[in-house]
Amino acid sequence: MSFFDFYQRLQAKLHAGEKLVATILMLAISGVVLSGVFSRYILKEPFYATDRWATYLFVILSFWGIQMASGYYEHITVGVVKNWLSPFWQAIFSALASLVSSAFLAYLAWAAYKFVKFLYESGEKDLVLEIPLWVIYGFFVLAASVSAVRYFIGTFLWIAVARGRLTPEAFQKKSLV
Repeated sequence: MSFFDFYQRLQAKLHAGEKLVATILMLAISGVVLSGVFSRYILKEPFYATDRWATYLFVILSFWGIQMASGYYEHITVGVVKNWLSPFWQAIFSALASLVSSAFLAYLAWAAYKFVKFLYESGEKDLVLEIPLWVIYGFFVLAASVSAVRYFIGTFLWIAVARGRLTPEAFQKKSLV
């Protein structure tokens, strides 16, 4: 089994798990918001801190979405420039973009880790819920780290495209669902 075959199988399993986690987070956000609206307007007594819970769950979902999107191996490109390039150079351009993205995300993960470590060591907590803030922001470290690894692997996938060993359709996803 080649590395590409192994990676594709792993990506398929990860993608299914990622969608499940995203679905659970969206359902949790919806449940928290609906319970807050119900308690505020129907029961006339709002449940404690539903707005905070919804906000933190949304932040976690946003971080989770960042790393999910990295599995699609798409970059924002200038269409005119891309259209001027041959398929070989488009693949090389995408490999370079993946490498730069990987390096930038690795740096963000490292910087975020230092911040999360500071939050952990200082014992920073939310004033209302008393949740340690490092738990919330730790999801960004996870998202940036996973995305950095994916884009690093993507560099080699795009090089394989440039060499004619793969097609972009073999590893690019075109829809989130």
